[in-house]
Amino acid sequence: MSSDPQAHVRDALLNSGPPLTTHIRFGPFEVDLRANQLRKHGFRIKLQEKPFQFLALLLERPGEVVTREQLRDQLWPSGTFVDFEGSLNTAVNRLRQALGDSAEVPRFIETLPRKGYRFIYPLMPANSAAVAAEPSNGVGSIGRETSHAGAMARFWSRYAVVTLSLAALLLVVAVALLSTRGWKANARQPGKIMLAVLPFENLSGDPQQEDFSDGLTDEMITQLGRLQPERLGVIARTSAMQYKGRRQNLAQVAAELGVDYLLEGAVRRSNGRMRISAQLVQARDQTQLWAESYERETADVLAVQREVGDRIARSLALELLPARRTARAAGSSSNPAAYDAYLRGRYVWNRRTEEGLRKSVEYFQQAIQLDPNYAAAYAGLADSYLVLANWFYMKPHEAYPKAEAALVKALETDPSLPEAHSSLAVIAWEYHRDRARAEKEFRLALQLGPGYATAHQWYAEFLSADGRHEEALAEIHKARELDPLSLIINSVVGYIYYHARRYDEAIVACRKTLELDPEFGPAHLYLSWAYNQKGMHDEAAAERRLAMARSSVDWQNEPGYRAAFRAGGITGARRWLVAERIMQSKREYVPPYWIAVLYAGLDEPDKAFEWLEKAYQEKDPSLTRIKVDPKLDPIRSDPRFASLLNRMGLSP
Repeated sequence: MSSDPQAHVRDALLNSGPPLTTHIRFGPFEVDLRANQLRKHGFRIKLQEKPFQFLALLLERPGEVVTREQLRDQLWPSGTFVDFEGSLNTAVNRLRQALGDSAEVPRFIETLPRKGYRFIYPLMPANSAAVAAEPSNGVGSIGRETSHAGAMARFWSRYAVVTLSLAALLLVVAVALLSTRGWKANARQPGKIMLAVLPFENLSGDPQQEDFSDGLTDEMITQLGRLQPERLGVIARTSAMQYKGRRQNLAQVAAELGVDYLLEGAVRRSNGRMRISAQLVQARDQTQLWAESYERETADVLAVQREVGDRIARSLALELLPARRTARAAGSSSNPAAYDAYLRGRYVWNRRTEEGLRKSVEYFQQAIQLDPNYAAAYAGLADSYLVLANWFYMKPHEAYPKAEAALVKALETDPSLPEAHSSLAVIAWEYHRDRARAEKEFRLALQLGPGYATAHQWYAEFLSADGRHEEALAEIHKARELDPLSLIINSVVGYIYYHARRYDEAIVACRKTLELDPEFGPAHLYLSWAYNQKGMHDEAAAERRLAMARSSVDWQNEPGYRAAFRAGGITGARRWLVAERIMQSKREYVPPYWIAVLYAGLDEPDKAFEWLEKAYQEKDPSLTRIKVDPKLDPIRSDPRFASLLNRMGLSP
């Protein structure tokens, strides 16, 4: 008997019937049948033996029912003494947990009571040759797998100063992109070239060196993105880092990100020396356009910078970019420890969890203590407070003044920092209700940093709230172009379609986001809104449960909501929920706007306006979408509604 307990299942799949690929993809997941591995976005997900066998059997017959008898015979053959029912239920539950799936609203595995199970999600075969393809010249593959499970969460403390020495490398790549004749960009904006900097691979054999390779990647994205953004668009870090540790075909990566060119490379550090290899690849035919390697002592950073710049300039024989190319990145710090703390803050901020947001405040404050003139750290601190307020983890009167104070410091140090102007626009819009100033600051932020995806996203939300839906859609598509794998940006596409009352398109956009990550709560929430507006209340309730299950909110009373829904439909559920919200507001902060929209749906306008007035007095940021929110349509014709719009500075 084979020592591999999964061999009989795997071999049956690989050796019976027509040839079957050893790699199968669905949504963000990939199954490697030979290695017995399940990966999500390239990162391995721990899955026990029986759940993996169960998944493999379903994938053998996608769309078909695999009966309970077939599962018993394959997974627990005769002579195996187990509690079949209990073991099968355990395997199914563990697999669903790994996939973020739900028995009530299945995306991947459907249960057929008393019959069996069926895999219902479309498969995308990916043969092993394509998945493992690497550049033929041996310069830096797209991330070999690393055994270091926490690689994405480590940062760049003692190497930040070295990354700053590579400005010359960044400049020559930009020169090559912007100057080579005959290149045609495929980006949506005419004449604009789109580039992705893929995560540099750590070849040192030491997991502790991951921080240097990640820091190098981040620094290159930042500096290249600021060189000539009107001509060169650089994919944001949140999308680029999805490819860390993934062995994937370059053409496929380029298609997924919508780019014309890719920069990839590798780093090796040992015994005080550093070797960096990089290559620039044209996406349409995977032609290598430029490649260089550098090996120097790491101690003399300035010498490395000069010599690397000279070698690249000679090899390409191109003119240098304008003088501003050598300027230090806007708002940056020359203090490596401060830079490290800033990068840590941005990383946990992007996770958008309450824990991550509060931790980001600590990191940005640490960066400021180490470098009191660090403008980007002040802007990061402001962003933390803004998102804490927007996601209702802080009261508006506590969060916005702190954010504004941080931005004053940021702009005193660097008046041209786009991140600071974008955040200042949000405060003017949501807190001071000064829409004219908000638009002015948004436009300035995008002029200073047209490659800053978050500014495009926030400006899109601002335009949507004003009913300028086509402009909003244009902005959010620009944000997605710059950061195509950002979960929040992709979710906001659905959010904007929803407020434009284009519910079918909102549903499609939210579902596409959930293909990237089935567990992303905001996409489930916006999907529930769209379903409700279409009268699909059962589907909406299911999506709402999924959204709440993935939030930090305590929903121990969720069974009460389901019981109320079964007894009284959507009206009964709303009555139950409004009572819960009011009780919750006595214990903790609950946005008054949430309660107001529930009363509007219950056709109780007096109570709805009572809570809208509270939202106005408390400067609840949700109130900014009052003009376009379909949930308020039942009270929109009331004269009090027009009065409130006028007080908000909005036209009816």
